[in-house]
Amino acid sequence: MKAALANDLQVEAWMAFQQLRVSLLPPIITNLTQKCGVSEAEYKVLIGLYTSQEDGIRPTDLAEKIGWENGRLSHQLSRMESKGLVDRRESPVDARSCYIALSENGRVKIENTIPVHLIEVKRLFGEALSPDQLRVLIEIGDAVSKHLEEINPPIK
Repeated sequence: MKAALANDLQVEAWMAFQQLRVSLLPPIITNLTQKCGVSEAEYKVLIGLYTSQEDGIRPTDLAEKIGWENGRLSHQLSRMESKGLVDRRESPVDARSCYIALSENGRVKIENTIPVHLIEVKRLFGEALSPDQLRVLIEIGDAVSKHLEEINPPIK
């Protein structure tokens, strides 16, 4: 059976989505780097740790949370640990594994960076859309996420 191709409307919407990513991410990342001294990779790790409910998270769980492969995360964590942004802690349950947590410096860095990031999100993105458009975009994100979970359930 031959798979059906995306129709013209689907392709046009996909291209619009790609253009948003290409247009929005560089100025947001440049702003974080210039004003806060945080790279895109550091921000993803820091915000992933900051939004974790626990005081530390297993590296494999963090990798899944931020959508990275374990190897990439491991290298990034080593760089961030050398900068004093994260701490590796022994697992209280298994001495062979560790947990990753924000260091005090990492917590200060992310707490100073979040407002800068949110100002740019508002300026470059939020102010371009009406409240109704923002709500529709949230619905679109939810629909695509739900669809992806249905066709490709997470492995547990």
